[in-house]
Amino acid sequence: MDPLLHTWPVSSSVMLWGSKTGRGTVLRLVHLTIGFCSLNFSLVAYLFLFSTEGPDGPFARAWVIGIATINLIPTFLWFVGRIRGARTLEFYGLWADLGTASILITFTSHNAALFGAVLFVATGAYFTYFLDYRWLAFHLAFATTFVIALTVLGLTNGEYSATSVLARTDVVLCAVIFIPATIQFTWRQLLSRATGSKVDALTGLLNRRGLWDMSEHIWSVASANRADIAVAVVDIDKFKAVNDTFGHEVGDAVISRTGTRLQEHVNGFGYAARTGGEEFTVVMIGTPYGLRKRIATLPKAVVNASDRPLATVSVGAATLPFVPHQEEFDYNEFSRAIIAADHLMYDAKSAGGNAANTAPTTVSRPRRTV
Repeated sequence: MDPLLHTWPVSSSVMLWGSKTGRGTVLRLVHLTIGFCSLNFSLVAYLFLFSTEGPDGPFARAWVIGIATINLIPTFLWFVGRIRGARTLEFYGLWADLGTASILITFTSHNAALFGAVLFVATGAYFTYFLDYRWLAFHLAFATTFVIALTVLGLTNGEYSATSVLARTDVVLCAVIFIPATIQFTWRQLLSRATGSKVDALTGLLNRRGLWDMSEHIWSVASANRADIAVAVVDIDKFKAVNDTFGHEVGDAVISRTGTRLQEHVNGFGYAARTGGEEFTVVMIGTPYGLRKRIATLPKAVVNASDRPLATVSVGAATLPFVPHQEEFDYNEFSRAIIAADHLMYDAKSAGGNAANTAPTTVSRPRRTV
């Protein structure tokens, strides 16, 4: 059985950001900002050890030193790119929230702790950019509850006037809640518009622009899992005759039906994109045997004997074998694979169609010395 690469597809936020960590990207800046915020958390904790409003007593001081020091480990791992994958990212977020709260509750001054709660703004940014909206909702609920608890303690101990405590609470809550929530809302709007420009309106599949963005991610996943990549070009046979005989509305239905079945065939192993009128490009990852099997069965997977009108497809495919230490997406190599697959598809169509041309399908990926 071909091993399913469970790391794909992943949640939309992780998929988007996890494939865009190269230099010069927006994520690189966000990634560095989160790292410095994590480092600053330890620094602030150490500084409060020397404050009269900081932790009091040997246990509280030892706890702050321990949390601040342990936090340097995930901070280092974050900077070197070792914190990745949905579960690890979620755990890092939980550590940030719980670690922040555990430090603040050691403060002798509840008002100082309330002021320190503004650190939740940094963790809120992390939840916004690297986890989905459900995790952000959890963070906002946790941070709000914690701030309100500090407010109640500040009001009951009489250290400061109620007006001062409530004013500080208002400022902290506005920062903790509205800044991450506004970023999330704005980002979702921008993401929705960007995604819309990468999706084919008729089939709901990726379009040519979306193909290249997703290919970069697939390349990264294949490298991480030591998997091969297959690129297949699929074209509906005699499609002009379908349009001429049944009309463009039926032709559109055939295109949509074919696209849906292509995606179902490769679901969990890759994706399908509509890259022309009746042409699709399919990108898959897996073992050599598994990829050959999926390529060979593509023509049958998109055709049902009950289809009216019956429309077959011609398939050409090229494979990119796994090469160690080649994690960076190679645009030229991927382009050559598409061109090779396109030529093989036309060979299959010239031979009568309704077939997958798998003769010779390998495009060599150059090896790099390390």
